Amino acid sequence: MIRSFVPADMTSVLSIWLSASLQAHDFIEPTFWQGKLDDMRDHYLPSADVWVCERDGQVGGFFALQVNMLAALFVHPDVHGQGIGSALLAKARLLSPEPLELSVYQRNAQAVAFYQRQGFCQIDLRMDERAGHVELVMRACDELPLGKSATDGGEDTALL
Repeated sequence: MIRSFVPADMTSVLSIWLSASLQAHDFIEPTFWQGKLDDMRDHYLPSADVWVCERDGQVGGFFALQVNMLAALFVHPDVHGQGIGSALLAKARLLSPEPLELSVYQRNAQAVAFYQRQGFCQIDLRMDERAGHVELVMRACDELPLGKSATDGGEDTALL
């Protein structure tokens, strides 16, 4: 069941975020992520529309949406491959008033492949100065502005 975040979910959401971040971003020092827990709890999550996926009374994943920007989508490593990420992304796409965009570290190949399978294309690159790594900015290919195509070499579209 995908439902809106409630304050009682905070411990589970932070645990999922930290464990998934450590696993998916092994190219970034663990202390970086550990040092961001307070920011997640006090700033990032409260500033977003957060939804969780609950199964058998346990939160297995969540996403945070800021208008049309998918600020976070994390699934606990123990339940990867069970469709939770796909279900969460589908819900985020439904809630977004505009075409959904996101950023993902270029070196996080598993996440990049996931978003590509879900129909997202790279539209930009940027450096995350805090972590010192390149991020891909992606948008749903089927939601590109009229007249743009992921395959026509349009000015605001770049293929991976």
